[in-house]
Amino acid sequence: MMVLIKQGVENAMIFALETLGDGRVKGIRLEEVDSTTIAGEEAWLITLSMFSSEADPFAVALGGKGKRDYKSFTVLKNSGEVTSMKIRELADA
Repeated sequence: MMVLIKQGVENAMIFALETLGDGRVKGIRLEEVDSTTIAGEEAWLITLSMFSSEADPFAVALGGKGKRDYKSFTVLKNSGEVTSMKIRELADA
C-alpha cells in the first residue's frame, strides 16, 4: 500500500510530537512536500515548521508571529515509516 501525501504528513507530525515533545512542538504547520527516491526507495520529504523555543510565548498563545524552526522529515512511501528528521535551514531572501 502506497502512503499518500496526507498520511505521510500526519506520520511526520506524530513523529515530531513523540520525539520532540509538546513543549517544543507548538504551532506546527506544513511548509513543503517533495517526492524523491532514497537508497532505491520512494519517499516523501516533508518540511514542517513550529514556533522556536526563542519565540515570545505570549505572542504564540495569541496566535501571533514568532521565530519558527524548520525540520525536514523523510517518510517512506511503501510503509509510512519516518526514517529521518533533520534541521532545515532556509536560504536568506
